[in-house]
Amino acid sequence: AAAAAGLALAMAARHWLRRPVREVLFFPSPPSCTEALLAEAEGPGAPAQPCPCPLPRSDCSLSRLLRRLLSARRSLEICLFAFSCPQLGRAVRLLHRRGVRVRVVTDAQYMGLRGSQIGLLRHAGIQVRHDQGHGYMHHKFAIVDRRMLITGSLNWTTQAIQTNRENVLVVEDAEYVKPYLDEFERIWEEYNPTNYRFL
Repeated sequence: AAAAAGLALAMAARHWLRRPVREVLFFPSPPSCTEALLAEAEGPGAPAQPCPCPLPRSDCSLSRLLRRLLSARRSLEICLFAFSCPQLGRAVRLLHRRGVRVRVVTDAQYMGLRGSQIGLLRHAGIQVRHDQGHGYMHHKFAIVDRRMLITGSLNWTTQAIQTNRENVLVVEDAEYVKPYLDEFERIWEEYNPTNYRFL
Protein backbone atom coordinates (compact mmCIF):
# COMPACT_ATOMS: atom_id res chain seq x y z
CA ALA A 1 0.00 0.00 0.00
CA ALA A 2 2.83 2.38 0.86
CA ALA A 3 4.51 1.64 -2.48
CA ALA A 4 1.28 2.32 -4.36
CA ALA A 5 0.77 5.57 -2.47
CA GLY A 6 4.36 6.60 -3.22
CA LEU A 7 3.89 5.85 -6.91
CA ALA A 8 0.66 7.86 -7.00
CA LEU A 9 2.39 10.82 -5.33
CA ALA A 10 5.32 10.61 -7.74
CA MET A 11 2.98 10.58 -10.74
CA ALA A 12 0.99 13.52 -9.36
CA ALA A 13 4.19 15.47 -8.73
CA ARG A 14 5.41 14.75 -12.25
CA HIS A 15 2.09 16.03 -13.63
CA TRP A 16 2.24 19.23 -11.58
CA LEU A 17 5.95 19.80 -12.25
CA ARG A 18 5.61 19.22 -16.00
CA ARG A 19 6.72 22.33 -17.78
CA PRO A 20 4.02 23.95 -19.91
CA VAL A 21 4.53 23.70 -23.65
CA ARG A 22 6.32 26.62 -25.27
CA GLU A 23 7.31 25.86 -28.84
CA VAL A 24 7.84 27.77 -32.05
CA LEU A 25 7.68 25.98 -35.40
CA PHE A 26 8.92 27.44 -38.66
CA PHE A 27 8.00 26.38 -42.16
CA PRO A 28 8.64 25.30 -44.88
CA SER A 29 9.06 21.87 -43.37
CA PRO A 30 11.41 19.53 -45.21
CA PRO A 31 9.63 16.58 -46.82
CA SER A 32 9.52 13.64 -44.42
CA CYS A 33 7.49 10.49 -43.91
CA THR A 34 4.87 10.84 -41.18
CA GLU A 35 3.30 7.41 -41.76
CA ALA A 36 4.83 5.78 -38.65
CA LEU A 37 3.62 8.65 -36.46
CA LEU A 38 0.09 8.46 -37.84
CA ALA A 39 0.01 4.64 -37.75
CA GLU A 40 1.06 4.70 -34.09
CA ALA A 41 -1.82 7.07 -33.38
CA GLU A 42 -4.25 4.56 -34.90
CA GLY A 43 -3.93 2.56 -31.70
CA PRO A 44 -2.53 -0.77 -30.53
CA GLY A 45 -4.70 -2.80 -32.92
CA ALA A 46 -3.48 -0.98 -36.02
CA PRO A 47 -1.41 -3.03 -38.47
CA ALA A 48 2.26 -2.05 -38.29
CA GLN A 49 3.54 -2.00 -41.86
CA PRO A 50 6.70 -0.24 -42.98
CA CYS A 51 6.04 2.68 -45.29
CA PRO A 52 7.53 2.09 -48.76
CA CYS A 53 7.92 5.80 -49.54
CA PRO A 54 11.47 7.12 -50.07
CA LEU A 55 11.05 10.15 -47.77
CA PRO A 56 13.32 10.38 -44.72
CA ARG A 57 11.84 9.59 -41.27
CA SER A 58 13.06 12.72 -39.52
CA ASP A 59 11.74 15.10 -36.91
CA CYS A 60 10.48 18.27 -38.59
CA SER A 61 7.98 21.06 -38.06
CA LEU A 62 5.15 19.03 -39.60
CA SER A 63 5.81 15.97 -37.40
CA ARG A 64 6.01 18.17 -34.31
CA LEU A 65 2.71 19.86 -35.21
CA LEU A 66 1.13 16.43 -35.72
CA ARG A 67 2.36 15.25 -32.29
CA ARG A 68 0.83 18.29 -30.61
CA LEU A 69 -2.51 17.68 -32.31
CA LEU A 70 -2.45 13.95 -31.58
CA SER A 71 -1.90 14.68 -27.89
CA ALA A 72 -5.60 15.69 -27.65
CA ARG A 73 -7.59 13.48 -25.27
CA ARG A 74 -10.90 15.33 -24.85
CA SER A 75 -11.41 18.14 -27.35
CA LEU A 76 -10.01 19.88 -30.40
CA GLU A 77 -11.31 23.19 -31.73
CA ILE A 78 -9.98 24.21 -35.15
CA CYS A 79 -10.49 27.59 -36.81
CA LEU A 80 -8.86 27.67 -40.26
CA PHE A 81 -9.06 29.61 -43.48
CA ALA A 82 -7.80 26.72 -45.65
CA PHE A 83 -7.30 23.03 -44.81
CA SER A 84 -5.95 20.68 -47.48
CA CYS A 85 -2.99 18.88 -45.88
CA PRO A 86 -3.79 15.13 -45.99
CA GLN A 87 -1.60 14.27 -42.99
CA LEU A 88 -3.26 16.87 -40.77
CA GLY A 89 -6.70 15.82 -42.05
CA ARG A 90 -5.94 12.19 -41.21
CA ALA A 91 -4.77 13.17 -37.71
CA VAL A 92 -8.01 15.07 -37.05
CA ARG A 93 -10.10 12.11 -38.24
CA LEU A 94 -8.06 9.76 -36.01
CA LEU A 95 -8.80 11.95 -33.01
CA HIS A 96 -12.50 11.91 -33.84
CA ARG A 97 -12.47 8.11 -34.04
CA ARG A 98 -10.72 7.99 -30.65
CA GLY A 99 -13.65 9.88 -29.14
CA VAL A 100 -12.12 13.37 -29.04
CA ARG A 101 -14.78 16.05 -29.56
CA VAL A 102 -13.67 17.85 -32.73
CA ARG A 103 -15.25 21.06 -34.02
CA VAL A 104 -14.08 22.92 -37.10
CA VAL A 105 -14.77 26.46 -38.31
CA THR A 106 -13.65 27.36 -41.83
CA ASP A 107 -14.13 29.76 -44.71
CA ALA A 108 -17.03 29.00 -47.05
CA GLN A 109 -15.21 29.97 -50.25
CA TYR A 110 -12.15 27.85 -49.56
CA MET A 111 -13.71 24.71 -48.09
CA GLY A 112 -14.98 23.55 -51.48
CA LEU A 113 -11.70 23.91 -53.38
CA ARG A 114 -10.02 20.86 -54.88
CA GLY A 115 -8.01 19.00 -52.24
CA SER A 116 -9.84 20.49 -49.27
CA GLN A 117 -10.08 18.14 -46.27
CA ILE A 118 -13.40 19.62 -45.12
CA GLY A 119 -15.58 17.17 -47.05
CA LEU A 120 -13.64 14.21 -45.59
CA LEU A 121 -14.03 15.62 -42.08
CA ARG A 122 -17.77 16.04 -42.55
CA HIS A 123 -18.07 12.55 -44.04
CA ALA A 124 -16.32 11.20 -40.91
CA GLY A 125 -19.01 12.82 -38.76
CA ILE A 126 -17.02 15.83 -37.57
CA GLN A 127 -18.99 19.01 -36.94
CA VAL A 128 -18.01 21.77 -39.37
CA ARG A 129 -19.38 25.29 -39.59
CA HIS A 130 -18.54 28.06 -42.05
CA ASP A 131 -19.13 31.75 -42.56
CA GLN A 132 -22.01 33.08 -44.59
CA GLY A 133 -21.19 36.76 -44.80
CA HIS A 134 -18.73 39.04 -46.54
CA GLY A 135 -14.99 38.87 -45.95
CA TYR A 136 -12.91 35.81 -45.18
CA MET A 137 -12.92 33.67 -42.06
CA HIS A 138 -9.16 34.14 -41.97
CA HIS A 139 -8.24 32.80 -38.52
CA LYS A 140 -5.60 30.09 -38.22
CA PHE A 141 -5.65 28.48 -34.79
CA ALA A 142 -6.44 25.28 -32.92
CA ILE A 143 -7.02 24.56 -29.24
CA VAL A 144 -6.13 21.15 -27.79
CA ASP A 145 -8.02 20.01 -24.67
CA ARG A 146 -8.91 23.64 -23.86
CA ARG A 147 -5.35 24.12 -22.57
CA MET A 148 -2.94 24.29 -25.53
CA LEU A 149 -3.08 26.95 -28.24
CA ILE A 150 -1.64 26.39 -31.72
CA THR A 151 -1.63 29.59 -33.79
CA GLY A 152 0.37 31.50 -36.37
CA SER A 153 0.43 32.35 -40.06
CA LEU A 154 0.14 28.75 -41.29
CA ASN A 155 -2.84 27.58 -43.31
CA TRP A 156 -3.05 23.80 -43.04
CA THR A 157 -2.24 23.27 -46.71
CA THR A 158 0.49 21.18 -48.31
CA GLN A 159 1.76 24.23 -50.20
CA ALA A 160 2.07 26.31 -47.03
CA ILE A 161 3.80 23.47 -45.17
CA GLN A 162 6.26 22.57 -47.94
CA THR A 163 6.83 25.91 -49.68
CA ASN A 164 5.88 29.00 -47.68
CA ARG A 165 7.73 30.91 -45.00
CA GLU A 166 5.32 30.42 -42.09
CA ASN A 167 5.33 30.35 -38.31
CA VAL A 168 3.37 28.50 -35.63
CA LEU A 169 3.38 29.17 -31.89
CA VAL A 170 2.35 26.34 -29.54
CA VAL A 171 1.71 27.46 -25.98
CA GLU A 172 0.05 26.20 -22.81
CA ASP A 173 -0.97 29.37 -21.02
CA ALA A 174 -4.52 29.98 -19.81
CA GLU A 175 -4.11 33.74 -20.25
CA TYR A 176 -3.71 33.23 -24.00
CA VAL A 177 -5.88 30.16 -24.48
CA LYS A 178 -9.03 31.71 -22.96
CA PRO A 179 -9.46 34.59 -25.47
CA TYR A 180 -9.05 32.15 -28.35
CA LEU A 181 -11.61 29.80 -26.80
CA ASP A 182 -13.98 32.72 -26.35
CA GLU A 183 -13.47 33.76 -29.98
CA PHE A 184 -14.05 30.21 -31.19
CA GLU A 185 -17.30 29.88 -29.21
CA ARG A 186 -18.49 33.27 -30.46
CA ILE A 187 -17.86 32.32 -34.09
CA TRP A 188 -19.25 28.81 -33.58
CA GLU A 189 -22.55 30.28 -32.43
CA GLU A 190 -22.57 32.98 -35.11
CA TYR A 191 -22.08 30.31 -37.81
CA ASN A 192 -24.83 28.08 -36.44
CA PRO A 193 -26.79 26.93 -39.52
CA THR A 194 -30.05 27.91 -37.81
CA ASN A 195 -28.85 31.52 -38.13
CA TYR A 196 -28.24 31.36 -41.89
CA ARG A 197 -30.29 33.67 -44.06
CA PHE A 198 -31.17 32.46 -47.54
CA LEU A 199 -32.34 35.25 -49.85
